[in-house]
Amino acid sequence: MSVILGVILALSAAFVWALASVLSKVSMRGISPLTLNVVRLFMGSAFYIPLVLYLGPPKLSGFEWVILVISGVVGFTLADWFFLEGMNILGVSRAAILVTFHPILTMFVAHYTLGRPLTAGLLAGAFAITVAVVITASEGRSTGGVSWKGVVYVFLAQLLWTFAVIVTDWLVEGSSAFSIIGLRIGFGALAGLLFLPRIGEDVKKLNLRGWGLVFVITLFGTILGQYFFALALKFAGSSIATPVTESTPIMASLMAVAFLKEPLTKKLAYAMALTTIGILVIGLWG
Repeated sequence: MSVILGVILALSAAFVWALASVLSKVSMRGISPLTLNVVRLFMGSAFYIPLVLYLGPPKLSGFEWVILVISGVVGFTLADWFFLEGMNILGVSRAAILVTFHPILTMFVAHYTLGRPLTAGLLAGAFAITVAVVITASEGRSTGGVSWKGVVYVFLAQLLWTFAVIVTDWLVEGSSAFSIIGLRIGFGALAGLLFLPRIGEDVKKLNLRGWGLVFVITLFGTILGQYFFALALKFAGSSIATPVTESTPIMASLMAVAFLKEPLTKKLAYAMALTTIGILVIGLWG
């Protein structure tokens, strides 16, 4: 019963993360990706930091605190910003498919740096997802539908996320994952202060609806998504919960086609199918 509950929670996390992506695209019609990311980090840290202080900060060495700060800035301030820029250019459906390469890259780096296992199932799933990414990226050659500037933004985000995830994986071995994530978001928000002169005019343009939309994006993507995923890990374990949450790109793509009226081309359909197959292979045999 607990495994079923864990799967339901993992699917819930994937759903709210996908919904946050679609709502982010809507929000960026009025404000820049940078503004959305910084304001979202401020809201997220206002939730996490008091809880971290209540629970008590993790016991880390001076060097580990430095790494924690860097991972927060790299993973949240920069990587999330770059991904939002790419998504704003490419659209949710295409950016979501391209970003599925991130966990694959993380698996390989984690294997060689942290000794994490690399199985035949992971390799087979990674191959299917890689083909899907190549198909999506090549769509612009014949249709003009994909901007290479957007592709570069998304891949830069994935490289930075991979670094941040590997560092976080290393740090949480002896600490609370919740505290580590909360502090990383907090340090990401602190770095966002540097961008206040750039986002000032955008923030002034936000009306009540705009603030409400950013709050909902933060609630779904940063708070509820992380909470559901943490519970899913508790009830089902990472071997089940993580592959299930990899359904986020598929959900986001379908939502974008349905609600944002993004075009569903043959290449995008093939990429979505291959991504689904890759996720299933990793989940079942990875």
